[in-house]
Amino acid sequence: MEWVIRGHAHVLGDDIPHDGGVIAFDMVTARITDPEKIIPHLFAQIDPELIHRIQPGDVIVGGKNFLAGKAHNTGLLGMKSLQLTILCESMGVRAFQGVVATAIPCLTQCHGIRQFVNNGDELEVNYLTGQVLNLSQNTSITFPAIDQGVQKMIEKDGLKGMLIEYLEEHPELRMPLEGKVPQ
Repeated sequence: MEWVIRGHAHVLGDDIPHDGGVIAFDMVTARITDPEKIIPHLFAQIDPELIHRIQPGDVIVGGKNFLAGKAHNTGLLGMKSLQLTILCESMGVRAFQGVVATAIPCLTQCHGIRQFVNNGDELEVNYLTGQVLNLSQNTSITFPAIDQGVQKMIEKDGLKGMLIEYLEEHPELRMPLEGKVPQ
């Protein structure tokens, strides 16, 4: 896992919802999980051309209450596949759970980030220290770093990776023994 990311900023507003913002709600209700099908539709309801400007490794910069609304992970699967990371002023706990579960590096207490970054600026973000270098403007700012527990989950590829590791350590929990009903 790379914790120092270099990419271009894509600056969004406040209250950007997951459903109907990051990804169309019909993609969520259709339970689409294939990133190749999701990626072309990312952010289309905010800016239909945005996906054409996004490159792997870029940084999504959100305002307050980023990924508002229901906590679905459809759009996050596409973002992860593109190796996008997130800087935002705030995010609800359910949205943050989804970000961590899908193993996307994210700093959620970046108050004033949108005054520091313009659309298209080249950034270097150190998620372990919280330092954000704006290479386009030759400036830097530091926000609260990613929590060590969250870091460990992301390094293990999120919730799925954590569960796989846990079940490898506890094979008796993987499946019932043949011919025996669990008690």
